[in-house]
Amino acid sequence: MKDLKQFLATCESEALLSDDEAKAEESVPGGLGLVFDFPGDPKKLKDRSKMKLWKQYLQANGRNLTMMHAANFPKLIRVGLPNRLRGEIWEACSGAMYLRFMNQGQFQNLLETYKDKMSLSVEEIEKDLNRSLPEYAAYQTSDGIDSLRRVLTAYSWKDPELGYCQAMNIVTSALLIYMSEEQAFFTLSILCDDYLPGYYSTSMYGALLDQLIFEHLLETTMPMLHEHFKKADIQLSVACLPWFLSLYINSMPLLFAFRVLDCFFMEGPKILFQIGLAVLKINGAELLQATDDGAFMHVLKNFFASLDDPIYPNAETAKARSLTKFNELLLVAYRDFHIVTDTSIRQLRQTHQLKVVAGIESFTKRSAIRNLDDSANLTKDELGVLYDKYYNAIYYDQKRGERSDARMNYVTYERFMGSVANWAKFTARDRTAEREVQLGIGQNFMTRLFEYIDTKKMNGLTFQDVVTGIGHIVRNGLMEQIEFFFNLHDSDKDGYLSKEEVLQLSETLLWLFREKGEEGEHLTGVSGFLKRAYEYLEAKPDEESSNNKYLSLGSCRMIILADETLETFFDHEFAQSFQLTEAPIERQSSLSREIFDSLFAAGSRFASGRGSRRPGLSRTSSKAPSSSTISSIAPDNQVSDPKSDKIGSPSEDSQVVQATPTPSTGTQEAVQKEDDADDDEDEEYGDDVLEEVDRLLDEFEKS
Repeated sequence: MKDLKQFLATCESEALLSDDEAKAEESVPGGLGLVFDFPGDPKKLKDRSKMKLWKQYLQANGRNLTMMHAANFPKLIRVGLPNRLRGEIWEACSGAMYLRFMNQGQFQNLLETYKDKMSLSVEEIEKDLNRSLPEYAAYQTSDGIDSLRRVLTAYSWKDPELGYCQAMNIVTSALLIYMSEEQAFFTLSILCDDYLPGYYSTSMYGALLDQLIFEHLLETTMPMLHEHFKKADIQLSVACLPWFLSLYINSMPLLFAFRVLDCFFMEGPKILFQIGLAVLKINGAELLQATDDGAFMHVLKNFFASLDDPIYPNAETAKARSLTKFNELLLVAYRDFHIVTDTSIRQLRQTHQLKVVAGIESFTKRSAIRNLDDSANLTKDELGVLYDKYYNAIYYDQKRGERSDARMNYVTYERFMGSVANWAKFTARDRTAEREVQLGIGQNFMTRLFEYIDTKKMNGLTFQDVVTGIGHIVRNGLMEQIEFFFNLHDSDKDGYLSKEEVLQLSETLLWLFREKGEEGEHLTGVSGFLKRAYEYLEAKPDEESSNNKYLSLGSCRMIILADETLETFFDHEFAQSFQLTEAPIERQSSLSREIFDSLFAAGSRFASGRGSRRPGLSRTSSKAPSSSTISSIAPDNQVSDPKSDKIGSPSEDSQVVQATPTPSTGTQEAVQKEDDADDDEDEEYGDDVLEEVDRLLDEFEKS
């Protein structure tokens, strides 16, 4: 109860229904809009009228944690939320409110724990802070920027694997206008984990997946327009990907983007598709005349800039003249595209997800290879094999929880090398007691090789390090290969091998030949090398008086060239032991499967969907609309069929977007008695704007 009392003190609805409303509101934390004003004219937005209707609703249906989703709830959302309640309703609809209640103090603890600590995500956040909603006054001040910094930084530490991605700053800056920092933090968590998984990852695979689905929906619902885009080579994603990533915040004027967010938090991600399709349909005639991406973008930019324009500026009634293009946009979205449901989106995600994964794999792989500073004279195919093996090794260790960054440590490197060269594999037999000495020799050589590849001494290998190191080894000629082994065993880097270092080189060669049998020419060759190397030991030129003897590089080369077996090994056998060609069976199980597993483990809701409704508002069954109350948003001959899940036929999800009964006459009369000056406003919001637009459209079409 103590936790509950503390939590309720942060809820605007508690203050709204308090006996002393003005005093209670003073202590409720809120968004930046309380200090820097909310966007828009409150009078024009009828903010007071909306607050009265919401007060009535909360009194009748509970508030904050106990609020019910009654029949008129969608209507109150679609006409636009009042400024002071917007943040809390977003929280309640998304389920972020319940997450915040169960994790009180987490936000502040993260800020305190990681205070003054730096990470790659924190550095990226700093770069984007001044590019977040520059049109809003708060983000021209340190107060607004500091608030945004705290939320993004805390989230990057909460989910370090995701960290931070561009566009998160845009969405978060919009949330902070209506929410406290703690509210915005948990709402951002819900967005990234539940509503939009994969949107803000490095690869943006979630947004790319939804772009494929959006294009499919366009082809299904408006085939003529889709075919025109295809013939004119107009890239739909050029304009539409930013719509999804920024939730239309960067595309529409803020006032209308917030209206879309109102619907988004109530309806879920499907509203993004419905709004997008409606934009294309309304502008269909002009878009059919567009012949390139520039013209395509110009039409859409002009449309978004005119959303506040009246549809019928010369209409006889004031109500008709007040209807804007945005009202029309919502109407078309709900009425014409109600068949886009959560169920159909889940099904389409399942259908298209492999295409996205394959595309991401191919693009990422090509980009990584293309951006190498040094390809070490390896072919594209060889680089591709190294890429797959490198990232497979990192992926499996990340899956085991052994590492979390993109550098390959020694443990991962050992597994990677085992996939590249057979001699580098440590089998169960190698780890038996009788091979303990050999195991030590092999690990010593592997460590030397790791240090050779790790030129920057970072105790970790990048893909570039691996390409450079292995590329130089496999492209070495005979003399370069001998020098490579010589230098690898020259521990003090003095240009000579001591007697002990000569012995270590011989042991390394025996370990590399271990699978060739204990009898034969390889063993004879190494024995002969060791014997002749000891014979050619000599003092260093500057230490002629010393008793210490060393083997020079020249003598080492001469001894090896005198033995045909060793010469063959250094000439081409060792270089060819690196398997840089891909077997057919390996191609079939390429990295796409591993990337798919990795990407969709975090966003598994893409494959399975949210099996249950989001942890948002519960519904009051006694007030649910009956079939007779379904509005004209769904045509009379398209009553929802709860058994149908397919695109093209409405499902039970589509009932969410249908208009519901107007508030009761008693409710309206109570509002009117509170303030007679608001009579006209309350009467207007007693009717659903969408129903009114629909009716007026029919009238004007007939006339």
